[in-house]
Amino acid sequence: MNATKAVCVILDGLSSAGVDHMVTGGLVANAHGIARSTKDADIVIQLSGDAFDRFARALPDDLQFDPQISFETITGSQRQIVEVRGSPFRIELFFLGRDAHHQERFSRRQWRHLPDLERQAWIATAEDMVIQKVRWNRDKDRDDARNILAVQGDALDFPYIERWCGEHGTLDRLNDLRRSIPPI
Repeated sequence: MNATKAVCVILDGLSSAGVDHMVTGGLVANAHGIARSTKDADIVIQLSGDAFDRFARALPDDLQFDPQISFETITGSQRQIVEVRGSPFRIELFFLGRDAHHQERFSRRQWRHLPDLERQAWIATAEDMVIQKVRWNRDKDRDDARNILAVQGDALDFPYIERWCGEHGTLDRLNDLRRSIPPI
């Protein structure tokens, strides 16, 4: 199973099981900014009742859960990794936690076309992608945030972005990225 098919199977399985979800990470940064390659797919899921168990039981054999649940280090969110057999590509399922920004970005998700998957999906907004990428602050995250800022420009809700970056203590990082974008 190729990476695109694997992500689509996961998204369809989540929907069928009644698990609310949202794609984020590189696939969504590509949709809002400038496309780059990615070795994984990031999906935030909201757990309720036994929906996740129904989803997990229905996965095909080509997709296998890593037996160890891990944590995302910035917010402490739990994540479950799904390995795609025969491929280095993996799908990271982040359980929606109590982090205030994660809660708000999940409530703001949009049903939009995701070009990398050639389908509609629930995805994070461009603003929330900038906030997340500035917060994580890895090289590829800064590049993604800069690309989204450059492509989306004045269409972005900067007061919203600045409010969250201020709360996260990352406003200086955001301003540095904005200054690094060459004028058109």
